[in-house]
Amino acid sequence: MKIVTAGSHGTGKSSFAKGLAEKLNCHLIKDIVREEILPKGFTINEQTPPEVQWLLVGRQWELENTKSENWVSDKCLFDYLIYGEIILEKQNSEKARKVLGAIREIVRDNTKYDLVFYLPIEFPMELDGARSEDLEFQIEVDRRYKKLLDEWGIKYITLPSFIKESASKEEAIEKRINLALSYINK
Repeated sequence: MKIVTAGSHGTGKSSFAKGLAEKLNCHLIKDIVREEILPKGFTINEQTPPEVQWLLVGRQWELENTKSENWVSDKCLFDYLIYGEIILEKQNSEKARKVLGAIREIVRDNTKYDLVFYLPIEFPMELDGARSEDLEFQIEVDRRYKKLLDEWGIKYITLPSFIKESASKEEAIEKRINLALSYINK
């Protein structure tokens, strides 16, 4: 089973994916931005160069296609297309347009997931120095994510917010994991 999380940055995707992978006892495809790209000194924000966006798509594609049959990923190819659209459209160069066109084609041809769990924005973003702190950028990513999933006819399950009835962010994420497990076990 191939399970991905979908949604903007700062929505708890990494914590959710890690917890879900642990409960399912399957492989976790970690966030390559944090694990591989940032430690190498590449820029990851609204100014990400086309070459780095291309690198992200290629590495995510590799991980999704070389891991065992059962995995959970806290990012997926949709992430890199959506961020790429926002970032590369603003750069408005011939190189950016070519890279974006190639990314769209790769993502369209290679997104075959068994389950897509969409996590809406539900709590304030934790500032970590890695992801964009721009709330408008986060909201734009979220808007485009839903639009892409709907336009491409991707079946997804929205996991609602549990933050208001939870004592902590961790408890809210645990409730999302349990709800996801109920969908998986159906």
